[in-house]
Amino acid sequence: MRTKKAVKTFSYPITGGDYENGGNASKSIKELLKKIGVEPHIVRRTMIAAYEAEMNVVIHAYRGFIDVAASAELLDVIVSDEGPGIPDIELAMRDGFSTAPQAARELGFGAGMGLAHIKKNSDRFSLQSKVGEGTRLRFSIFLSPEVSDSVAANSVAISEQLCRKCLRCLHACPTGAMRVRQGRPEILPHLCVDCTACAEACESNALYAEGSREIPLPQKKTVLVLPGSFLEQFGATTSPGQVLGILADIGFRQIRLIDEWENGLRAAVLRYAREEASIRPVLSPMCPAVVNLIRMRFPSLLPNVAPFLTPIEMAREDLTAPHAVFLAVCPAHLTVLQRKNAMTKIDIVHPAALREAVLRRIVAPAREARRNVAAHPFQDVVEVGGMRHVMKVLDAVENGQASNFSVIEMAACYQGCFGAPVWTEDPSISRPRYEWERESHLLLLKKEVEAVRRVDALEPRTGLRLDPDIGKAIEKLSEIDALTKQLPGRDCGVCGSPTCTALAEDVVLGRAKAEACVYRDEGRIQ
Repeated sequence: MRTKKAVKTFSYPITGGDYENGGNASKSIKELLKKIGVEPHIVRRTMIAAYEAEMNVVIHAYRGFIDVAASAELLDVIVSDEGPGIPDIELAMRDGFSTAPQAARELGFGAGMGLAHIKKNSDRFSLQSKVGEGTRLRFSIFLSPEVSDSVAANSVAISEQLCRKCLRCLHACPTGAMRVRQGRPEILPHLCVDCTACAEACESNALYAEGSREIPLPQKKTVLVLPGSFLEQFGATTSPGQVLGILADIGFRQIRLIDEWENGLRAAVLRYAREEASIRPVLSPMCPAVVNLIRMRFPSLLPNVAPFLTPIEMAREDLTAPHAVFLAVCPAHLTVLQRKNAMTKIDIVHPAALREAVLRRIVAPAREARRNVAAHPFQDVVEVGGMRHVMKVLDAVENGQASNFSVIEMAACYQGCFGAPVWTEDPSISRPRYEWERESHLLLLKKEVEAVRRVDALEPRTGLRLDPDIGKAIEKLSEIDALTKQLPGRDCGVCGSPTCTALAEDVVLGRAKAEACVYRDEGRIQ
């Protein structure tokens, strides 16, 4: 008896001229492939082909449909439309040929690469068109499963005593890793990327990055490693120079700023983009939380990531002193610092502890006159801050919409480490203040640092996939879709999952029960 193959199908309508919603259908295909655990480079090929096909309908046709069928071995996509049709298919297949209207060109579409890109990224391709009626395009891509089972460690700590069950963290987490079960907050480790979104949303401080509240006694050769953002946590009347003087009085005579390794990385990434990179844009590994996000949710973009360690990793590996004290401003930094180092004994101090020690010693503050702003030495780098914006940019890169940028540097926190929830100063104030005195800060840097290349390439992390077997993953996805339709669609979080779809997934994967939804019998919101 032959076993029936699991097949997932769906159909998505497309409206001609609707540029605002153009790309939604191809995004659904991408999420489907990630859920069933398809190899990342295949996901990216599919995304490029599907997006180009969808936008062709938006640009040229009146209306159309994308019909998708996915099995364990093959993705089959049919895009049919009602429109003017293609008079000369051979001409339309040439690179650079375009009949896109001016409105589409003004929005950045219609470069004439669509059909050629679809064929290039497909394993099977066919195209039929009748002038005055419409076009039917079909492409297929052979599927294979991703092989990584890597799950990274996480360092977000939870205090059940401080948790008020407000559910803010459920909706704040960009990867859907938060849960509340039996009145207790939980984190799904395979989805957590060690960003600070949950901690930032938590008003009771129940979510945090651990670190010692005791400042270790500095030894003669102890090195204190600080983010530049720490120097701006004492108000407008206390200068970085005063803070450094107080730290020296405490006993920290040798101080290094993370800025040294950040500047070294920026210079190396720009050089790599100019001289070596074959893919655009190059993604700078500045923030370890963003690197975790790419590995988990956007693994097809790993070839875009410059092959260097993050600054916090470089600092950890670069130090040869017998003792180092680090301030860990976020869980991602903490996870890196907790790895063993054969050369140096590392103590990790919570920023609040050192800040309080400095505050107790501030007397009669008199901030020096501000200097003129120095030109930023890395103006060719596009900076993106905050997980919501980072997710949108990575989506655009994965869709092939950002190849005109050379280097993109992303940070999980708004304004980079200046926006970490551990700080009291608003990043919109502290970072510009820090930039105003860039020249004086540059004098604090001990030396120019060379970026360190990774010995081992970054690998995908197990994240969204439902099962290592694509066929079983498709079956589970069908169960999730069926259960989601029975749930009300409130996405309220009362059940302990961030959305109704997340609850359905938790039920199918054995992490929750459908009875957790208290609104299940009230019917679905239309």
